[in-house]
Order: sequence, then structure tokens, then C-alpha cells
Amino acid sequence: MSENNVMGELPWTNSKQDDKVWLASSFRVVLFKTGIEKAGSVNQLGRELGYRSRVHPGWSVRQIMLGKQPFPLDRLKVFAEYLDMPLDEILRHRTMPTAVTLASTKKALIDSGMHYHLP
Repeated sequence: MSENNVMGELPWTNSKQDDKVWLASSFRVVLFKTGIEKAGSVNQLGRELGYRSRVHPGWSVRQIMLGKQPFPLDRLKVFAEYLDMPLDEILRHRTMPTAVTLASTKKALIDSGMHYHLP
């Protein structure tokens, strides 16, 4: 199955899943790279997205970037605004959770020059 999938073609429709967004690895990593560059660090990006952990606000950012958890829709909206990017453009890269694999994420990290984030 291709990792990229048009939102309307996804098999789930219940609202519990609608607020959890999985993005294709190649797009997700580039999106986070842009956000980290703009914020200056993973921790600062976490703060910009509303994560308030004093020890490591970038923890959730890292987990989402690595494909270990979905993007909460409310945080994705904040991220889209922060990057000055239409949310619809981001949601075009929505995919099934099973399509987000360690291999696809590793490839995307390497291709983006973010090998230092490899799990």
C-alpha cells in the first residue's frame, strides 16, 4: 500500500480517529525539519506547539516526527499556522497508521539530512 493516501479514501470515519492524524513519512519529516529550523530547536518547536513540559517540551514533537504517535489535530492546526501553511495542504498527506513504518521514517530522515534523529 502506498504511504500517501487522499484523506477521502481513508477507511475510518469516526470522530475519535479524525482528531488523530498520521502523515506520510516523507512529508512529515520535511514538515518537522522546516518547523525545527524556524523554531531553532526541537524543544522550542514543542513550546510553539503548546507542549509545556519543563524538562523536555520537544518529547512529543520527536515522537510524532518519528511516527511513533499520531499528530493531534488541534496541534496540527497550530503547526500549520506556525509554518504559514494551509491545513488542507498538510492533510493531503494523511495516511493510514499501518503505512507509517520504521523503514519509511528512517529513509525520510536520511533523505532530509536529519540522520541525527534516527531512532
